[in-house]
Amino acid sequence: MLSKTLLYTLALAGGAPAALAHWTYSQLIVNDEVVGEPWQYIRPHDNGNAPLTDPNATEFRCNAGAQASQTYTVRAGDELGFSVNDHFGHPGVQQAYLSRVPDGVAAADYDGSGGWARVYSLTTAPRSNSSDNSSDDEVLEWATHNIQSFRFPLSPATPPGEYLLRAEGLALHAAHKPGEAQFYVSCAQIRVEAGEDAAASAEPGPLLDIPGMYREDDPGVLIPVFWSYLTNYTAPGPALWPEGTAEQHVAKEL
Repeated sequence: MLSKTLLYTLALAGGAPAALAHWTYSQLIVNDEVVGEPWQYIRPHDNGNAPLTDPNATEFRCNAGAQASQTYTVRAGDELGFSVNDHFGHPGVQQAYLSRVPDGVAAADYDGSGGWARVYSLTTAPRSNSSDNSSDDEVLEWATHNIQSFRFPLSPATPPGEYLLRAEGLALHAAHKPGEAQFYVSCAQIRVEAGEDAAASAEPGPLLDIPGMYREDDPGVLIPVFWSYLTNYTAPGPALWPEGTAEQHVAKEL
């Protein structure tokens, strides 16, 4: 059977237009179902399925020309996610960030200038060779390969309030060249109500600003070799919140 790495390479070399591998996020998932219409709870933007390449731009928050959407009410502890329109088409990682809207401001009016906590990270797939001959030199495969959705639990410790929930796909197929990592970004507007254990709430963190979260030469944004030769990888970003949240290696799809 052909490995995912070889299949990726054949697909990229096959002459198909590069944009066919691009994607965006247009619908919010809550507790095992897609809610609303496309862009109803996701901020519509002007960038289609094209990537962003400059992490120092303000549009890196929610994409170019992002406009307010409606806000969907969830509970702390619910399972949230995004549909990937139409699939994750490059080798890379899927992450999610959360930014609390300041008191007295509605999510629709919030520009994302506050701090962002990293709450989800889907990276490499489990090693395909589990025999005694497997080694750390085995080429990586990616848990994001062709996914069409992803889901993760919103921590029960999330304080009540309004938030931007940001999906960030990072494509690494050209990231061995400075400034060539591709980011695919959308923001959902959510209102979080207290879950069953309201007493356990805690402020998300550590928080980083966007722009300023990444630099073009950060490890994980700039990779040392062409992606199909990588044997280890660490995703960029602050520590996951809450403390103890584990990086994921298998996508939970609809």
